[in-house]
Amino acid sequence: MKKFLIGLLIVIFVAAGSAAGLGYAYMKSDDYTAKNLGKNYTLNGVDCSNMTYEEAAKTLTNKWNHQEFTVTDKEGKKLGSYTSLGCVYNLDSQFENLKKDNFVLAALNHYLDTKVSVDLKHTVKSCSNSFKEEVMSSSFLEQGEDVVPGHDAYVDVSNPEFPIVKEVYGTDVDKNAFFDAVVKNISAGKTSLAYSEEEYYRQPKVLSDDPQLAAYQTFCKERLGQKITYEMGDSTFTISPEDLASFYATDGSGDINNKGIETFVKGMADKYNNVGIKRTIKTFEGQTVTVKGGTYGWTIDQGAEVKKLKKDLESGKDVSRKPEYSNTGFTEYQDGIGDTYIDVDLGKQRVTLYVNGKNKFRCSVVSGDKSKGKATPEGTWYLKNKLTDVTMHGTNADGTKYAVPAKYWMGITPNGIGLHDSNWRTEFGGDIWKTNGSHGCVNMPKDKIKGLFDQVKVNMPVLMHY
Repeated sequence: MKKFLIGLLIVIFVAAGSAAGLGYAYMKSDDYTAKNLGKNYTLNGVDCSNMTYEEAAKTLTNKWNHQEFTVTDKEGKKLGSYTSLGCVYNLDSQFENLKKDNFVLAALNHYLDTKVSVDLKHTVKSCSNSFKEEVMSSSFLEQGEDVVPGHDAYVDVSNPEFPIVKEVYGTDVDKNAFFDAVVKNISAGKTSLAYSEEEYYRQPKVLSDDPQLAAYQTFCKERLGQKITYEMGDSTFTISPEDLASFYATDGSGDINNKGIETFVKGMADKYNNVGIKRTIKTFEGQTVTVKGGTYGWTIDQGAEVKKLKKDLESGKDVSRKPEYSNTGFTEYQDGIGDTYIDVDLGKQRVTLYVNGKNKFRCSVVSGDKSKGKATPEGTWYLKNKLTDVTMHGTNADGTKYAVPAKYWMGITPNGIGLHDSNWRTEFGGDIWKTNGSHGCVNMPKDKIKGLFDQVKVNMPVLMHY
């Protein structure tokens, strides 16, 4: 008996040693480290033999995403189903550890072609937007008009008393919650879900007796009564308490929410910036002119305004002021150009100066040469500068350079178009501009230009139109 036990132990040790040796050899083999499966591999009932990990993942994903997922009521009656799930599954890490976690089976498969059958988890990593939209638009989720929307308790910042509005336990279905339940069941490998409307009623997460809500109410009473008013020409507007609330953290700490301020200022700039906008202007001669483009108008400097608004908030005091601008017009803020401006009528080839609505100057001119593509640009511009005794430089149509002196120069556009005297011309007005016009500037008679030059001011609007 003793000899038998000794012999048995020897056999066991030899077998164990052999198994350990084979296991070690398998760990060092190319098969173990390769990112592919061997023969006779079945994953979740699907034959994945000789597939790469990537191919196997695609195969499983395709199968799982095209199985029918059914939604029933409590009695088991079918309410709806989905056959294109559009899910991405968390399979990468499972494949990386597949042979390690099933080492013995993998080794036997390598040496003896033994069948390997493993079930991987269906854990959903992400879902397509189209699948989510399909689930959330399911007909059985639709409700009638008598539904009571649920909501959290909140501080009503539109009311100067800032009362706490009590929470409501509604009867409206939280479609996001239902979608999450569908995904949870898919992740668990299930292909159905029993739906009960009551289980998905929207539940309030913040109750009226929440201490943090009470603290926020106190904060609102202390800080959201501040009046910050913007002067926008003939009109004004005051920041609403709702917008003021977005400037602070919602926990009542008083910390500034930079993102909220930046969003507000951007919205204000989008509404009030008007450089180059389409303008319809009725001239003092009764002509209605519509132009777009140019450099005239107002632009809010968003960076400077954000800093200024933060200082206003920190002061806690009521404020009434203009916005911080990076570009301003000739008058107080407005979408128009006022009643003092230079009118360059390109169709009539005429320049007129209006001051307070009265005609103070007029003469015929020659504008850009239309036949050579040098037509003077339309738009609402402003007078950039007034200079005397300048030399104008440019390139002729034949490529030669020119340098021409001018006694008076009034710059208009950033690329060098302006009003100036032209001592080489003896005739102005009419159709000269169509075939013998300028390089884009507005040529004026040398004996008349001083009458305009002496009256205009830098930043004055310049309306150029046909």
